[in-house]
Amino acid sequence: MNVLGKRPIKYQLMLVFIVFMTAILLVMAVTYHQSKRIIYTKNENYSREILDKLTQYIQSRMDNIDSVIKNTIYNKDMQMYLQVENVLDKIDLFQKADAQVAAISQVESGIVDITLIGTNGNNLNFMSDIHKRKAVMHTIEEISGLEERRATPYLASFTRIKEDENEHPFFIIGAEIKSVYPVETIGYMTMFLDLDVLFPKFGTMLQGGFGNFYVLDRNGIVCASNETAMIGKRLELSGYSSGADTKNIAQVSELPSIQGKVVNFYSEKELFRGLDRVRAMYLWILLLFIPFILFLLWVISRNVVNPIRSFMKFIRQKQINSVHQRQARLQLSGYHEITVMADRFNEMLDEIDRLTDEVVSSKTRLIALGLMKKQAELAYLKQQVNPHFLYNMLESLKGIASETGADEILDVVTALGKMLRYSIKGREHVSLGDELAVAEAYLMLQQFRFEGRFDVHIDVPEHLLGCRVIKMILQPILENAITHGLEGRMEKGNLWLEGRTTAKDDLILRVKDDGVGIGESMLGAIRRELHTEDDFLKRATDQEHVGIVNVHNRLRTIYGGTYGLTIASVPGEGTEVVLRIPMKEGESDV
Repeated sequence: MNVLGKRPIKYQLMLVFIVFMTAILLVMAVTYHQSKRIIYTKNENYSREILDKLTQYIQSRMDNIDSVIKNTIYNKDMQMYLQVENVLDKIDLFQKADAQVAAISQVESGIVDITLIGTNGNNLNFMSDIHKRKAVMHTIEEISGLEERRATPYLASFTRIKEDENEHPFFIIGAEIKSVYPVETIGYMTMFLDLDVLFPKFGTMLQGGFGNFYVLDRNGIVCASNETAMIGKRLELSGYSSGADTKNIAQVSELPSIQGKVVNFYSEKELFRGLDRVRAMYLWILLLFIPFILFLLWVISRNVVNPIRSFMKFIRQKQINSVHQRQARLQLSGYHEITVMADRFNEMLDEIDRLTDEVVSSKTRLIALGLMKKQAELAYLKQQVNPHFLYNMLESLKGIASETGADEILDVVTALGKMLRYSIKGREHVSLGDELAVAEAYLMLQQFRFEGRFDVHIDVPEHLLGCRVIKMILQPILENAITHGLEGRMEKGNLWLEGRTTAKDDLILRVKDDGVGIGESMLGAIRRELHTEDDFLKRATDQEHVGIVNVHNRLRTIYGGTYGLTIASVPGEGTEVVLRIPMKEGESDV
């Protein structure tokens, strides 16, 4: 299948056509031969039925003839006549025998002549016609020459007798006459039978029959047939067979009553003459169907290949052009699948353009962040104060406070040193636990500064402390809450810091105070600043809430536009800032 799948579509379609046509031809061949078999079987059954009818009819006629022959040869007067020697008795018995024969001829139709010849020279109705006498004597010679004597009548054969310059067909039956006691041959009897009475009328019996039917005597001579020209001729069976695959077919039924056969002959051409039209119809179907299928395959191939070629041409053009250059979308017309593929490809191009814009925007934000970092470094340099010098000095003060027992000053200096060390380290990402520790140090300094004017409430689950965040995102928000919220409050206030996760595995950090809040105009300005897409380096950086905007821009730059912070405030009730960060666990950056 893999080899076939790598072939061109037109070759695959041609292979489908060849397989399909092979299947069609196979079905036609099987159907044709099956039809031949069905026709042959039905005709064979029908032929057998007709042969059985013919056999039964002839057998019934021969049963009557056999009964007549037995009644005649065992008749008392007949027996005595063929054995009597006295002339007077012979005359009397001759009259009785002659009357008996005359009565039989009148009662039983089909009997033309009956002849009796005794071994003592007595005879009855021994014809004067030389041709009939010759046929009678020939029959008697055949009976007397038999080695095996029969109890049933000996059947001679079909014969033609010339009468009045015309030949008439007859069927001759002969029988040997034996005395009752002692059992010995006393004479012979012959009987001339009319063929029309002995054999059926084929015209009426063979209605719907197929082929020619022949009744043969023991010598193979046709005695009766629907082909009248064959009557009296010998029928050769050597050129016929009972199989369906032969040129000439014969169905044979034995006819023991006359030691002959009933035969049905027909040719394969006659039997399957209706299938010639079927073959011709199959041929016309193929002659019309093959060009149509080839044309259909050509249309399908054209409809499939041409859109694909247009598609490949469009892809080559896209490879030449720059990815930053927006171009026209793919336009294909054709079958459903290719149009769906074109739509999906255009959607992919749209997605590529969108991602390209995002990459360019991200690069711009990263460059801006780098500039901000450089500006911050320049600002630190302008201060002309070495942070390491300050850190070392704080450590010295921490030692003096410890020696003199100034515990409160020791705690303040420790917290300040922790913040300074955290800020000058070159780490970009830290754990939430580290960020929270610096935030707590900053809040301790502010509580020392404001002499406990607000309480701090921190609720961050322990399993979130390993999440990675960018550093210095909590301190600016906490500073904003204290400076612009709690510092202006006359009574004691509260500051909440909470950490939670969402169903989408985002980390939520919430900073809330119950300070003086922010006015509507100022809140609106801050929100517009948070939602603007312009380069924030070009905007003023000396705003009151620049820390919030700075944290928001850092979050969007590093994590994407779906992250950042939101702010809500009610004057006189307090302010709430929510930071949304993708939750990532791991070690802090070094």
